[in-house]
Amino acid sequence: MAALLWIAWCLLRVVPAHAHTPLLSVLALEERAPGQFIARWERTQGIQDVDAAYDLLRPTFPEHCEFTPPLLDCGAQGLSGRVGFEGLADLSSSGTIQIRWLDGSAQIVSLTGTRPHVRLSENRHDHWTLRSLSNFVRLGVTHIWLGLDHLLFVLGLLWLLDSWRPLIQTVTAFTIAHSLTLAAATLGLARVPAAPVEAVIALSIAFVAVEIAREARTGKPSSSRQRPWLVAFAFGLLHGFGFAGAMAELQIADAQRPVALLGFNLGVELGQLAFIAALLALRPLVRWLERALGVRLATAGYYALGSVAMYWFFERVAAFFPAV
Repeated sequence: MAALLWIAWCLLRVVPAHAHTPLLSVLALEERAPGQFIARWERTQGIQDVDAAYDLLRPTFPEHCEFTPPLLDCGAQGLSGRVGFEGLADLSSSGTIQIRWLDGSAQIVSLTGTRPHVRLSENRHDHWTLRSLSNFVRLGVTHIWLGLDHLLFVLGLLWLLDSWRPLIQTVTAFTIAHSLTLAAATLGLARVPAAPVEAVIALSIAFVAVEIAREARTGKPSSSRQRPWLVAFAFGLLHGFGFAGAMAELQIADAQRPVALLGFNLGVELGQLAFIAALLALRPLVRWLERALGVRLATAGYYALGSVAMYWFFERVAAFFPAV
């Protein structure tokens, strides 16, 4: 029942079905002279009007700074102090501020509705600190929790698992697979077009849904149930390229990529494990409801899972073709 309600909530959100951090806003700051920056929006949650984006997200900077978009002047004190987006809590979204300093170094800070501000200090150029790592960990957690397609794929896999041993094998295989392709793409060792990857990721969810529905109809174990770790590994490779696409949009400098990769991947794993733990905690209740309400409830969940996946698939395939 819990899984079915969550899928129904996803159905209500499929209109903007981008599935990868659809609520992430990105503001880039480029230092042109000491203490003086040019601001521009890299992403504004689909808000087309730049002025409206400033009004809704309400970027905030230290009190000594004067911000008249797109100019940010912090004078001799520099950009040191409290920065963030005041409007994140109202919009229930997340965001990042990308800062490129005058000396060519870069910094990325992550923000959420519950943590809309951070404090920049004078040691801002030290990118190998725990603070820098924690920023990318938060980005990874945010990405997986907003990445509905990834979560639905994990949900589908859990539907096939009945004991701890295959669960551990499957989660490990999925983790290894998407970590490999995320690292390869982030470090420039492999490149795959983003649009086909996104479409096939949607198909991976549909594949699992079909396997579950076939089992329910025939009463026979599917090939995916017999080797769930293989399914998780094969499709996990594709999901890793999807994660890499999210990192690429952050335009991370080469010097930051190792720490960014480590932090982002760790955040993805932590977010994924938290989601799995929540589903496992609810599993006894779900099974009780299934016994009480009948198998039709579970069957509706399988078909809802497949319907969401195919909606995303056709939407993403349609995006391949230019508008007529």
